[in-house]
Amino acid sequence: MLEIPLERHSEVPLYRQITNHLVRMIESGSLVGGTRLPGTRELAAELGVSRTTAKLAYDLLEGEGYIDIRERRGTFVATRFSRRPVSKERGKLPFDMASGVPSPELVPWEKLSALSRKVFGRYGHAVLEAAPVPGLPALRQALVRHAATRGIPARWENVFVTSGVQQGLFISFQALVSRGVKTVWVEDLTYPDVLSMSCSAGLKTKAVPLDERGIIDSCGGLGCSDALYLIPSFQNPTGRTISHEGRKAILEIAARRGFWIIEDDAYGELRYGEQSVPALRALESAERVIYLGSFSQLLFPGLRQGYALVPEEMAEDFREALSHSAGAVSSLVQYLVSGFLEEGCLEPCLERARAAMSVRMRALAEGLREALNCLVFEVPQGG
Repeated sequence: MLEIPLERHSEVPLYRQITNHLVRMIESGSLVGGTRLPGTRELAAELGVSRTTAKLAYDLLEGEGYIDIRERRGTFVATRFSRRPVSKERGKLPFDMASGVPSPELVPWEKLSALSRKVFGRYGHAVLEAAPVPGLPALRQALVRHAATRGIPARWENVFVTSGVQQGLFISFQALVSRGVKTVWVEDLTYPDVLSMSCSAGLKTKAVPLDERGIIDSCGGLGCSDALYLIPSFQNPTGRTISHEGRKAILEIAARRGFWIIEDDAYGELRYGEQSVPALRALESAERVIYLGSFSQLLFPGLRQGYALVPEEMAEDFREALSHSAGAVSSLVQYLVSGFLEEGCLEPCLERARAAMSVRMRALAEGLREALNCLVFEVPQGG
């Protein structure tokens, strides 16, 4: 069946409307060379027009080289419109500098494959059912245990599963708006999508200096109607890490002045050294910190799975905002990630990723020093 929208009262004749629509379909590639079209009798019946109208349209298309009418065989889109294979090399750069996802060889494909079979065997049809809005309880409890390994205290009731840091950030903005927050403060250089998301949530956006001292000084002017968005570990895009002393100072001011902090820790576990960098949420006086984590950038590109650790007093606001979002992460993905955490697979994979990324960072730094020895730069501690 070929659906063609027709304006019965238009000044444009019906046969010309049919012709114009099919030309657009063919030129766009929706109808490719060799596609069989309905005959004039069938087309007329489908569109509710006379057979003469259908024949006029086809005659025009044939005259302009768009279709071939073959006696006793039928009507086909002209072969000159056969879809050309898209060259994989066209516009391809030697390296993808924008994706922000791990290299394929760092993804634990075999383990994920084995886990998926186990998940289907253990949970059956439940993996295809809708998950609760906050996330599956099993995964939320596993995330609490994972957070504990990083020294972050959390209750599973205040853990929410998201489709990644991006969704977690937008839901955080909506929850903050419901609590009277008017302005979100971001660093001069920051994750670019934060600007459009804060605007969509109805928040004003203002900037704080990028350097640690500048951030701390700016915090002194923030109050209850403000929120501060920070990437304290391996900042995007600079790679900078706020010191332990700087983090404590920011938290102390937040507790005193009453503003909220959104901690984006998407890359926080990809440290290059042996010593871990404590999250803001792991320190004292972190009661006003919304912590956003993700496994998408670390190990699971495409699965889109993250989480938020939310302060007790904001949990209901976050839940409400999440319930009006695009929907919960699929149960299958949640069961997979839960199994991955429960079976102790995460840390070995992280160690492998850290080692590989550390080698690459050293190679990049050495290459920059050789090629651009006039530059002065700091090598990030992770990310």
